[in-house]
Amino acid sequence: MKRLSAFLLGFWAASPVAASDPVALFEEWARAEGAGETAIAVLIDGQMAHDSNADRPVDLASNSKAITALCVLSLVDEGSLHWDMPLSEALGRDAFDATLAELVTHSAGIGQDTTQLRMGFWLNEDTPRHAHVTDLVLDRDGQKGTRGAFRYSNENYALLGRIIELASGVSYEDTCRARVLEPAGVSGALSPRFGAFAAWGGWRMTMQDHATLLWHWFGPDGRVGTDPLALPHIARGEGSFYGLGMNYTEDGNGMRYSHAGALSFPFGPKTGAFAVVYPFNAVAAMGYDVAIADPPKFRKIADQLGETLNGE
Repeated sequence: MKRLSAFLLGFWAASPVAASDPVALFEEWARAEGAGETAIAVLIDGQMAHDSNADRPVDLASNSKAITALCVLSLVDEGSLHWDMPLSEALGRDAFDATLAELVTHSAGIGQDTTQLRMGFWLNEDTPRHAHVTDLVLDRDGQKGTRGAFRYSNENYALLGRIIELASGVSYEDTCRARVLEPAGVSGALSPRFGAFAAWGGWRMTMQDHATLLWHWFGPDGRVGTDPLALPHIARGEGSFYGLGMNYTEDGNGMRYSHAGALSFPFGPKTGAFAVVYPFNAVAAMGYDVAIADPPKFRKIADQLGETLNGE
């Protein structure tokens, strides 16, 4: 009997995850990457359909960029900023030639990313480093990127964080909470570990709130989702774009939005988040305690979840 039990347990462990279980699909994917803690929320038509640990706060890492971009959008909509505004006007000081639209799409010509070498020294700070990074960017001799060409850099969003502070006259966190989170009916705060990275990687919220936030703004009736290409975006080839803090991909059913974030420090914290808004009215928001930075791996889980969720 013991041998039979052992055989059955071994067979169960080796059995493939049921294709109809999106939570199990995600958790198997995350465990394969070394995750110990996971969280997922799946919305269908804006309502929770599948979840696990969805009420546990997760550090969003670079998924925070969508919050920053949407905050700028709100300021543009009210007329405090405009997408063609030169950086010198938005910052009130001499700056290289670029616009807010170019910052939000990583096409302002910034080639370096000094944050990558400095973030480890800024852990556990509670004050955003937007002004500091802005000084670093503007005080160097020149930018090494090509204006108008996509080149992902946290510095673009650090500058946007500073611009939000200057345009609103209050803190970045309070401005974005009031303009982005509260209209979506969600809560969130800057991470106690990564708050210094605020505009480019410092937000923390539950996966239920993250999914709800994305549904509100990027869903079919959202401010972005109704006509994403009417807002700043840059083509990246083969029907893909980078827009307001998210990657956009065209398929036969419409536009799919996604973004992944990862933070990893030697002998320090590691975290990751991934979110997808599907054109068939589904959203999946995922968090885990490892840093994953391999695009094919995200395409794999996004496709697997999409196949499972389409038609629910």
